[in-house]
Amino acid sequence: MQEKKKHNFDRSKSTTKNIRFEDDLLEQIEKAAGKGNFSAWVKEACRLRLLKNK
Repeated sequence: MQEKKKHNFDRSKSTTKNIRFEDDLLEQIEKAAGKGNFSAWVKEACRLRLLKNK
């Protein structure tokens, strides 16, 4: 399990995770998500995938 990295301002119940995207996939996500919405878009995509796999 990955070690949790917490800052002094501690975002309750969240952990920073590094992930590598292929360039073309990243470009498509950024285009679909719009400026400043990358993290929210990826989180929502993950939630939808989890619901689909139930």
